[in-house]
Amino acid sequence: RVLSQALPVTEEFLGRKEALERFNPDRLPEEAGDRVRIVRIGSYDACPCIGQHVENTSEIPPLRIVSADCAEGILRVRFKFHSR
Repeated sequence: RVLSQALPVTEEFLGRKEALERFNPDRLPEEAGDRVRIVRIGSYDACPCIGQHVENTSEIPPLRIVSADCAEGILRVRFKFHSR
């Protein structure tokens, strides 16, 4: 349901110092330099990231969550894509 809402996926760049103050430094990519890219998914999530992203959540194909767990403050969600 959330993916079909076409939530915007946006990015902003922060100085490393500000990024360290606002985000968990363990989640900062090793390759991050003086400027850190923060990727936001609507109002659901914001995190440092160096990967590729869709422009909005409607571009993500239907999926089924297989399992989820949280250990040491890290949420891991495993999923499988379904064909449309």
